[in-house]
Amino acid sequence: MFSHILCPTDLKARAFIALKKAVQIAHQFNSKITVLNVHPEFIAQQEREMLRVSFDGLKEKYRRIAMESRQEMMAEIGNLHAEDIQVDYEIRQGKPERVITETAGKLGIDLIVICTDGRDNIKDFVTGTITEHVINHASCPVLVIPYQKSA
Repeated sequence: MFSHILCPTDLKARAFIALKKAVQIAHQFNSKITVLNVHPEFIAQQEREMLRVSFDGLKEKYRRIAMESRQEMMAEIGNLHAEDIQVDYEIRQGKPERVITETAGKLGIDLIVICTDGRDNIKDFVTGTITEHVINHASCPVLVIPYQKSA
């Protein structure tokens, strides 16, 4: 039923709750998982040129951040004892809400598993959350895992 699952993560606790659910579903359906980490702070080449920012200094910083992010995602998969599942790791730059839905379409994703903790700042009330955007624009089903904040 679900052969390829996308699990976006911002490397916070709530995202790892969604990853745990994605692993459970992958075990049930013998699915592949793509773990996606999006960095809005990475500046695209066109933006760097417009801002006249030197890429040499940023290149090493971006490489280090990407490596640390990948290691953290791999460690969490190891903590979930998911070594028997095929897992791909994607690190992208851009607006998370757009990158998630675009990646899902490009990879032929069958299910997106994402966690939310609701609206926690004024921006979320005005523009909506990343999860809302994904629900409204994804070309596949989206499973939203609620995150209960500690009191």
